[in-house]
Amino acid sequence: MLGELGIVALMFMIGLELSFDRLKELRRYIFGLGTAQILLTAVLIFSVALLFGNSLQSSVLLGASLALSSTAIVMKLLEERKLSSRPIGILCFSILLMQDLAVVPILVLTSSFNEGGEGNIFIALSTSLIIGICTVILIFWLGKKVLTPLLRSVSFSTSPEWLASFVVFIVIACSTLTYIVGLSLALGAFIAGLLIAETEFRHEVEVIINPLKGLLLGIFFLSIGMMVNLEEVFRHPMLLLLAVAGIYILKSATMLLLALAFKVPGRQAAESAVYLAQPGEFALMIFGVAMSTQLMPTDDVQFFLLVTVIAMMFSPLLFKLAPLAGQCGHYFFNKPEAAHSPSLIMNENTIIIAGFGRVGQLIAKVLEEQHIAYIAFDYNGERVQKLKKQNFPIIYGDARKKQLWQQLIGEHISAAVIAIDDHYASQHVLKSLRAQFPLLPVIVRSEDTHDLNILYDEGANHVVAETLESSLRIAQLVIEQLGTQPDEAQKSY
Repeated sequence: MLGELGIVALMFMIGLELSFDRLKELRRYIFGLGTAQILLTAVLIFSVALLFGNSLQSSVLLGASLALSSTAIVMKLLEERKLSSRPIGILCFSILLMQDLAVVPILVLTSSFNEGGEGNIFIALSTSLIIGICTVILIFWLGKKVLTPLLRSVSFSTSPEWLASFVVFIVIACSTLTYIVGLSLALGAFIAGLLIAETEFRHEVEVIINPLKGLLLGIFFLSIGMMVNLEEVFRHPMLLLLAVAGIYILKSATMLLLALAFKVPGRQAAESAVYLAQPGEFALMIFGVAMSTQLMPTDDVQFFLLVTVIAMMFSPLLFKLAPLAGQCGHYFFNKPEAAHSPSLIMNENTIIIAGFGRVGQLIAKVLEEQHIAYIAFDYNGERVQKLKKQNFPIIYGDARKKQLWQQLIGEHISAAVIAIDDHYASQHVLKSLRAQFPLLPVIVRSEDTHDLNILYDEGANHVVAETLESSLRIAQLVIEQLGTQPDEAQKSY
């Protein structure tokens, strides 16, 4: 039960990553390539499982679960290699996003097997599809009518504990409701994530919940490790290694062919095939459910648990082969890369503005006139809500939290502007930002000239003091009024 809380947290974070706008931007790769990868891989694994004498239900569960890759492992390793915002990272993210969406009907399908015994699989799949559609409709209605206004009202508090407590309440409430109607706790958490993803507070909530997710996922993997019988490793060592190699080869070959069919450049197609070759944590969860409900024989579950765990353990080694695979893909399947890059990639001149008061809004106005993209965030929930309605690209967040900067600077950001009213907070943010991103140009607003040298010493590229700028501008105008030419007055300014 404690282990399942890890999946609850993970599904909630997956829901946070979703929004209708994000799905629309990547729809070709998510719903096209992602869906094709899941279906074709699942059918192939299903066929192999049937050939080895597994039952129909067991083969369906094996195909559906092993077709999915590990979101946690792949995205973490891509982030470590600074690839998450590159075309290859966005391609992998799109496919993983579709796989995460597919977990919901797979969970419903698993529940239907448990309740219906040898019932018709196609009826179960149709039922899961209908439930999924009804769930999306319910999410949209609840998000617009009930939970979003409540979340906005709570976030106005200056205490972050209120927002954290309310988010946990939403997750527990949604998970309890889905559990009461016979669905999984994870499905409820996924719905809660979707609801919050449609608000401007998604990034702040993600920063708050992310440490809890890591802790609970650790408990989940610990509980899975306790389910594995190590004697099975010594009983069939060669068979285990052959099964792991077979999954790698089948999944990578399928992904490569489908990516090329969707006109993905050869290098990206080959690298993504390697990155997504392993099974994922959802396979462990589904096998755990299958063992507890006796949908699969215990010996078979133990074997496939070991196969999944070993394949996931070898993933970092597998990643080291990706550059070599990319070179081979570029050589054999060379295609132009520029025409097919996903639209999620930001403009190279995107600017981050921390603090969106009067100064931040004036900066944004100038950037808009120059057609320069920007992202702003502010800790005043009421201000964020008001400006969001005016279609400003603003999110709710605390600039003092380094995790928020890590999320935003994962994109193509060329500079950051710290326009916070609080001088001490600006100094703290600058120090933290410079420690994490030493090469990022940072421009800091200062109210006066008192601490200019301190801010420069902390690593600011430029510091603009309001009193200095306004005083010099007034002096320039005075000189012009005395008869000096504007060019000469500008030199004195």
